[in-house]
Amino acid sequence: MGGAAGEDEPQDATGDQQTSFNSFRSRLWTRLKSLKGGVARALTPSNAAWSAAAFGLYVVWALIFLSFTVDLIAKFSLEQTVGLAALFVVLAIVSALSYALFWFVSTLKSNYRRALLLSLPPTILVALFTWGPLGALVIACGVPLVLGLIFGSAAALSRRDAPAPAHRRAAVFLMLGLCGAALAIFGFFAPAADPNPTLAHYHLEGRTLPMPDPGLPGPYKVTYFTYGGGRDRYRTEYASHVRFITRPVDGSKFDENWRGLGGWLRAHYWGFDSTAFPVQGRVWMPDTSRQGSPQGPFPLVLIVHGNHAMEDFSDGGYAYLGQHLASQGFIVASVDENFLNSSLADFANPFVRRDGKENAARGWMLLEHLAQWRAWNADKNNPLFHKVDMDRIGLIGHSRGGEAVAVANTFNDLHYFPDDATVPFDFHFKIGAVAAIAPIDGQYKPRSRPIPMRDTNYFVMQGSMDGDLTSFMGSSQYSRAKFPDKPQTFKASLYIKDANHGQFNTAWGRYDAQLPFKALLDTRPIMDPKAQRQIATVYLTAFLQDTLGGKDGYRPLFEDARNGAGWLPNVFLINNYADSDTRWLADFKNLDPAGGSAPGVRISGRNLSIWRDSFIKLKTTPMDAYGVVLAWDDRAHKALASYRIDLDAPLAGVTDRTSLVFGLSNAGMSSLPRDFYDSGRRPGGKHVEGQPIDWSIVLTDASGAEARLPLSHDQLLYPQIKGKVRRLAAIDTNRPSEIVIRRYRLRLSDFVQANPRLDPARLRSIRFEFDRTPRGAIVLTDVGLTDSA
Repeated sequence: MGGAAGEDEPQDATGDQQTSFNSFRSRLWTRLKSLKGGVARALTPSNAAWSAAAFGLYVVWALIFLSFTVDLIAKFSLEQTVGLAALFVVLAIVSALSYALFWFVSTLKSNYRRALLLSLPPTILVALFTWGPLGALVIACGVPLVLGLIFGSAAALSRRDAPAPAHRRAAVFLMLGLCGAALAIFGFFAPAADPNPTLAHYHLEGRTLPMPDPGLPGPYKVTYFTYGGGRDRYRTEYASHVRFITRPVDGSKFDENWRGLGGWLRAHYWGFDSTAFPVQGRVWMPDTSRQGSPQGPFPLVLIVHGNHAMEDFSDGGYAYLGQHLASQGFIVASVDENFLNSSLADFANPFVRRDGKENAARGWMLLEHLAQWRAWNADKNNPLFHKVDMDRIGLIGHSRGGEAVAVANTFNDLHYFPDDATVPFDFHFKIGAVAAIAPIDGQYKPRSRPIPMRDTNYFVMQGSMDGDLTSFMGSSQYSRAKFPDKPQTFKASLYIKDANHGQFNTAWGRYDAQLPFKALLDTRPIMDPKAQRQIATVYLTAFLQDTLGGKDGYRPLFEDARNGAGWLPNVFLINNYADSDTRWLADFKNLDPAGGSAPGVRISGRNLSIWRDSFIKLKTTPMDAYGVVLAWDDRAHKALASYRIDLDAPLAGVTDRTSLVFGLSNAGMSSLPRDFYDSGRRPGGKHVEGQPIDWSIVLTDASGAEARLPLSHDQLLYPQIKGKVRRLAAIDTNRPSEIVIRRYRLRLSDFVQANPRLDPARLRSIRFEFDRTPRGAIVLTDVGLTDSA
C-alpha cells in the first residue's frame, strides 16, 4: 500500500501543474480577446462616421455627374441627354452587379468564403492564361458551383438524422453536380473536329530541285566535345568531361533577374553570380583527326535555346541538328544559356519584370562565344587553330533564343551597349545567316525600338499548333529585315501546319508548357516529332548551305515548299520570301491608297466591297508590315470587282524572264462591309467562307494586248490555318488563326504563252479580276517584279 501511495504522488503533482497551466491559458486567452475587442472598438468607426464617409462618396459621384452635364445645361441637346443617360445607366448596372457580388459573398459561411477567396485567384489566373476572359469567367463560376453541388450534397446525404425531403434535394443537387462534371470531362477529352477541313486531303506535290537532299547526312565524319568553365555542378560534360576550359564573363549589367533575393537564390543554385557567367557549349564538327580528312576551315554555326525552367536543361535538345549539320561540313555549337532561363526563384523578386528583358544578355552571350571561337582559331597552340572560317558565321535561335540571335546580329555592329554605354562592344563578326525557330519578338527593345535586321540573310519558321508562342511573332522580324546595301541577300519564312513549339528541341518535346498549363494543352493534333524535326533539318541545312556554303541552288525551296516535295513530309507549308533583286511596285506604306511605292505607279479599284490599306496585325502583336485589305461580294456589287496597278511608263529591264511576285493571305473576315449589316440588310446566297479562293491576274502592255492567268496557276489561296492548341476549345476566346503571308510568283513567260502578243517589255498594268470566286476577303502585300531564278 505504501509503495502504491508513493507512486501516486508524482501523478497528483503533474495534475496540479496541468490545472495551473490550463488556468493560465484561459486567463491569457480572455485578456487577448479583451484586447482584441478593445482594439476593434477603437478602430471601428461609429455609425455617424460611416454615414459621413458615405456622404463624401455621394459628393464625388455628384461632382462627376455635374462635370458631364455642365455643357448640357448651357446648351440643351437631346442627343447629349440621351447619351449621358445611357452612360450612367451602364455605370449604375455595373454598380448593381458589383453590389450583388459583394452581397452574395457576404452571405456565404465564413469557412466557405475563406476557401473560395483563397482558391479563386490561382484558378482564374490559370484559366485566363489558358482560355482568355470567357474561359476565366466560366471556370470562376463553374468550378465552385460544380464542386459545391457535389461535395455539399454528398455531405448532406451522409447525415442520417436529416429528414427525407432534405435527402431528396441533396440527391438532385448531387446529380446536377455530377452532370456538370461529366460535361466538363467530356469537353476535355472529346475528339475535336478538324479545324482545317479544306486541307483534309491536301498532298504536297511538286518538282523537287536537282540538288542533294539536305535532309540526308553529309559526307563528313563527326566528332563531339564540350567547352566550359570546368566547374558545373550538375553536368559532367561541362565539368570533368569538358575538353576546352573557358573563362567566365561579366554579365551583371545585362540581366536584372540576378539582383536581389531572386538573384541570390540563382547564385546559390548555380554556384556563380552575374559577374561570372560561364561560356560553355556542346560542339559537333567534322572530324579532322583522320588521315586524309578535310582540315577546314569550316563555317561556324551557333544554336541557342529559348526559355524553359533553368533547372531543366535545354541545350542538349539540338543534338540531332548539330550532328546533321556537322556531317554537312559545319562546326556547330549548342550554347548553354540555361542560367538565363526562368525559375520559381524569380518570384522572390516581385518588382522585377521578367518578360524577356534578359534577351539582351542572351544575344550578348552569343557574341562572347564567338569571341572565344575567334581566340581559339587564332591560337597556334590550340587544336582548333585555323579550323574555323570566321568569315562564314551563322546563328540559329529557338523561342527567346530566336530573338536573341537578332539581338546578337544588331549588337555585333554597335560600339556600346545601347542600355548602358559604359559597356563597350568590340565584336564585328562576319555573320552571314540568322535563323529563328518560333521566336519571340519585341520583348527586348533598345530605346523602345524593335530589333532591326539589315543586310543579313534571315529565315524564320513557326508551327500552327504552338502552345507557347501562339502568334507568328517571327513574321514581324521578317518584315523588318532589309538589305539595301548587300546584293544576293534574301529573307524567308515558313509556317508549318500542326507543328508545335517544343518538338524542335528534343529536351522539350510535345508539351509547350509546364504544369498546370501543360495538362490543359491539346497535343492530339500535333504532328509526328520526327516529321517536324525533318522539316527543320531540311530547311536549316538548305539555308546554311545557300548562305554560308555557296550552294544557291536551294533558293527556290524558300519560295515554295513544293520545290522540295521529295525531301519533306506530306504537310501543308506556307512560304514567304523576298530578296534584294526585287523591284517593289507597291508595299502599301503610302498614305494615299492610290499611290505605289515606286515612281509612276498608280492604284485603283472597282466594285470592291472593302478596300483599305492597313497595318497588319497578328493574334497578339502587329506584324510590322503594311498591306491592303480587299474584299468583293456579289451580294454587295453585281458587277465584276477588280484591283489595278498601273505604270505611267514601261519599266526598264522587264523581259519574259521576269516574274510578278506578291504576298497574299486570306483575311479571315466577312467580305461584306459593316455598313451593309448596319443598314438592316441580311446577306443571302450560298455561304462560301472557309473555301479556297481563286481569281484572274491580267497583264496589259502599252498596245493594249492582254494576257491572263488564274491565281491557281501558282496555288489556290487557302483559308487561314486554325490551330486549337487547348482543350475545352468551346470556352477558348483566344484567336485560333491569324494572317500568314504566302508568296506567289507568276512568270511573265507564262503570260506570254497564254497570249503571244503580250510584250513584257512594254508592261503597263497589272489587274486582279475577282471573277472565279463570287466573294472573298484577302490581304495583299509586297507587289513587285523580280528577275531572280
